[in-house]
Amino acid sequence: MMEVVILSGADSDMDEIYSHVEESEGGERFLLAVDRELELIRNYPRLVPASLLGKVRRVRIKRTQYGLFYTIQGNRLMIIAIQDLRQNPVTLGKIIQERL
Repeated sequence: MMEVVILSGADSDMDEIYSHVEESEGGERFLLAVDRELELIRNYPRLVPASLLGKVRRVRIKRTQYGLFYTIQGNRLMIIAIQDLRQNPVTLGKIIQERL
């Protein structure tokens, strides 16, 4: 099984999203949804193709508008970002690229 490493940028993303959705009492549901996706990619890390910059993979966090972006490095899943997928793709690409 792969080790999951949540990088500081992704950790900050998660805190920010949690604070935002907690206002509508959705914080715990969001964290559970993230945990489910992490478990899925831990078991099936190559489930989605590397599409962004040829090495970054993205899974949509079910029942949310957020995506989880990660790379595979050896036996580690490096979680780069958790971002709103409704934003401009160019902006999203810049965020991901800055964190690599």
